[in-house]
Amino acid sequence: MLKKFLFLVLTVFVLNAVTGAEAESKNSSEIKKYHSGVYINRINSFDVKTGVAEIDIWYWCVTDKAEASLQTLDLSNGKLEAIGEPVKQKYGNRYYVSRRYLAQVQCLIDISRFPFDKQQIVLAFEDGEFTSDQMVFSPDIRNSGIDPAFKMGEWDIDQISYKTGSHNYPTSFGYLDIPSGQGSDYSQMLVVIDLNRKGTVWQKLFKYFWAVFVSLIVGLVSLFIRVCDLDGRFGMEVGSLFANVGCSFILVEKLPESPGLSLAEHISYFSLGFIMLFIVESIISLALYNRGRQALSRKLDIGTFVAGIFGYALMWVILWVRLF
Repeated sequence: MLKKFLFLVLTVFVLNAVTGAEAESKNSSEIKKYHSGVYINRINSFDVKTGVAEIDIWYWCVTDKAEASLQTLDLSNGKLEAIGEPVKQKYGNRYYVSRRYLAQVQCLIDISRFPFDKQQIVLAFEDGEFTSDQMVFSPDIRNSGIDPAFKMGEWDIDQISYKTGSHNYPTSFGYLDIPSGQGSDYSQMLVVIDLNRKGTVWQKLFKYFWAVFVSLIVGLVSLFIRVCDLDGRFGMEVGSLFANVGCSFILVEKLPESPGLSLAEHISYFSLGFIMLFIVESIISLALYNRGRQALSRKLDIGTFVAGIFGYALMWVILWVRLF
């Protein structure tokens, strides 16, 4: 009796295992694999202020047994504009389809280290019809890339990487075969383009901050004018103040709106603070001079000049360590 019971249990276990394996094999075979590649002809534009990039690409897909449709190809972080007609080819039981697109992508911009910043352009491809349990992407890395003759004016392309994953949407989009409120997962292929702003450190410093440096130097030099020559001294300091403010407006025009401050804005605002300090010092020095304490007034001017140089250098060190 015991032997029969054990035999029955073993039989049920084996049947369940075989049935489960067959079901898993069946589900696995039903998942379509899109062996996809992207070749970048050129990056037509990349605007840091708006965060929009326009890219001219070729996209292709190779599938087995069933032809893939490009009608449902989607860019989750932008839009695709088809150029020309799709190219199709069949080789044995494999199907090939490709098409040229203009991709407009919305990028996440990080300006915290501007103008020493690095940016990314990400193309997030999805299929608008099949969920991740029906279709998955497989990147064709060997054939993907960018035209070696293409060069960007302001940016160097560090590298292009390809990643696959799943993008979860907390909605069924109303599909009848997905339970309401369950959410849905879609297979996703990411093409990540890493950009590095061109130029050496010194070139970037001169290009973006020369007006800030000049305004600060003018403010420092004004401290050598004796406070009895009030018009000349205050004229130079007020002029450097307005020059710094003008430079700040020019830098802000290049950047998108952000709750944080970029390195360029930190430098501009700190420089503005130093110039304001020079103006306040001039007022105090003038008060001392009018009270007959000319020697102390002169020592205050020289001390502020030295402290301004070391303080400004310390500001650069702190910002550099903090941001890099």
